[in-house]
Order: sequence, then C-alpha cells, then structure tokens
Amino acid sequence: MDRRLATSVGIAPCIALMMSVPVVADDEGALSAVKLDPEKVAGIDLPAEEPFMDPEDVLEGNHRPRGEILYYGDQLIVEVYEDEPGTDRFDEPYIYDEFVTVLSGKLILTAADGESQEFVAGDTFVVPKGFTGTWQMLGNYRELIVIERAAYEAAYGTTAD
Repeated sequence: MDRRLATSVGIAPCIALMMSVPVVADDEGALSAVKLDPEKVAGIDLPAEEPFMDPEDVLEGNHRPRGEILYYGDQLIVEVYEDEPGTDRFDEPYIYDEFVTVLSGKLILTAADGESQEFVAGDTFVVPKGFTGTWQMLGNYRELIVIERAAYEAAYGTTAD
C-alpha cells in the first residue's frame, strides 16, 4: 500500500481493510496463487478515498482518489489506485520503493532535478525511495502498485499481525 492510501483513510481502517484481503490456502495449508480482482484492476466500483494531498501540493486539477488493496501478503502489498487529471507535488521524499504498472491514462513524473519521464498504459517503472518532484496524471489515470510490506510498516510503525 502506498502512502496515498494510508494517509487518505488513516492507519487503523487501512489495517482492518488489509486484514480482510484473503490469502488462499488449501486444506493442507499449501498456498496457491491469488488472482487479483479483474473488476477492481479495471477500475470498476473502486471506493472513493479521502483526499490526502495538502491543497498547496495540488498544483492543478482535481484530487479525487479511488483505490483498493487487492493483496496484503507476508512480503508485498498490492493496490489499485485511480485519480482524476491533475498535478501533485511531492516535496517529502518517498518513504519506500514503489513498483508501478500504468493501467490507464498517462503519467508524467518530473524529478526535483527537472528530469521528466512519461508513462502510458502498459508501462512499468519504479519510483525509488527518496523521490521528490511532481506527479502529473492525464486522462483517467489508474495504476497497479506493489510495495514491500516491511518498508511500509517500518515507515508507519504499524503491522497487521
């Protein structure tokens, strides 16, 4: 889960939600693959989240995030996240590495040093721990996010166990 979701609804509700995400095991305790909800990945019925950006960090557009945690495992957290077109500023360094696959729309990431990169549906990339800059979302922007669970919990000082 990324800090957008954690700060949008608060830590306690996030932990309760994460604990409700199943891990599939058979009668003998063997784990099997977990299929991510294809409707959620497609952006269908994603629940609205509280805006998490400070108004001064929303440089343009509207900030109306939607998203849902699809998997909360021992090692990884997987979330689908969607927002309206807009540009947000991240002055505080990212607190962990974040793997992203763009599902729809376009993203322009501009690092604090001015380097700009564009990503469209199907592109994958990593936002490294420590990143600062702007996050410009164009179209109906939706992404699949993967974060290391331990890094998230270390950052927020919480666990789901």
